[in-house]
Amino acid sequence: MRPVGRRLRILVLSWNYPTGAAPQRGLWVQRMCDAAAQRADIIVLVPTPWVPPLFPLKAVARFRMIPQWERRGRTEIYFPRVPGSIEYFTHDFDARLALRNVLALARRLHAENSFDLIHAHFIYPDGVVASQIGQALNIPVMTSEHAFWTPWLNDRPRVGSQVDAALYGIKLVAPVSPFLHQNVAAYLRDRVEMTVLPNVVDDSVFFAAPRERDPNQLLYVGLIRRLKRVDVLIRALAEVRRTHPTMRLKIMSANAFRAYGQDRREVHDLVRTLGLESAIEIVAGSDPPAVAEAMRRCALVVVSSARETFCSVAAESLACGTPLVLTRCGGPEDFVTPADGVMVDVDNVHALAGGILEALGKRDDFDAADQQSRIVARFGREAWCDQAMAIYDRIATAYRCRN
Repeated sequence: MRPVGRRLRILVLSWNYPTGAAPQRGLWVQRMCDAAAQRADIIVLVPTPWVPPLFPLKAVARFRMIPQWERRGRTEIYFPRVPGSIEYFTHDFDARLALRNVLALARRLHAENSFDLIHAHFIYPDGVVASQIGQALNIPVMTSEHAFWTPWLNDRPRVGSQVDAALYGIKLVAPVSPFLHQNVAAYLRDRVEMTVLPNVVDDSVFFAAPRERDPNQLLYVGLIRRLKRVDVLIRALAEVRRTHPTMRLKIMSANAFRAYGQDRREVHDLVRTLGLESAIEIVAGSDPPAVAEAMRRCALVVVSSARETFCSVAAESLACGTPLVLTRCGGPEDFVTPADGVMVDVDNVHALAGGILEALGKRDDFDAADQQSRIVARFGREAWCDQAMAIYDRIATAYRCRN
């Protein structure tokens, strides 16, 4: 174990940490860092695309506005400029392109005050780069995994080969749910130790509070992309309105990736085709406090996804004491119970509409206090920090004992 009174110093590497150019991207990473910063010194490196001066395209030029360094609460964040890393245009090469600049910064910071552990988010490019930094500086490395490894790594052999080479330098891989653990484990085949480290629910923002709820308001929170099956939800709303004509839907969604632009256009077209313009409100880019307040005021939160590795929205909704209608999409099945809402099959408009009607019918039977207490006890900041610090201590101690 570490000496009494000494805080661990953790280097976090994440391409997805929120920035001024993409403020709602990777909020789950920021929440993990904020929770860990209660008991450890957290320094975050966020590889940021280098953009030439006077480059005119606004979608790219916005990255120039990101500072070189800033402090958020107890967390220090550095934004080293790297080639590539804009959307997915250079994805297969991003680890190689970024390594030199990120390693140079990590080496300087380590020389000033040594790190005990590197915690990367996503195996690629983050984990691949972290593995090489860890070997160069003799620091143990772990990764948190938020996305499926297959078929992705099989379909992208350039990426898969880099991941396979990097596994030698990674001590622990931590998917965010048992559901994701199965997928990653099938690829790893016992080459690296694994454990589950879930996402954090920020219980200082997402909490139950007395509010007047709108019995006709459904809420969807998340990206508008095909995998989220917002189209199924919209069609289900149309079906629900045949018997409940006053039912409405609010969609709170950040425009995080230009790659999903076509998906958003298709959703807007579907709303117009079904004549639901007056029943559906689409709000772009709301911050977490606004999302939490919307959760506390709606009748139900609806999750329509085909797959979710964890589903922070479901956990946050329950932390706000708001019941769910959700699909059997994987991640939330580990923590959502019949006492929390209604679960239905994926990609089934009629089943989702029926689930909404069923949940509305028993809306007053759900126990907000019980929902909140169960979620916070498992995923709240203190509970998450207990899990993370136990992992950090174990990895750092074992590595020191071997070296």
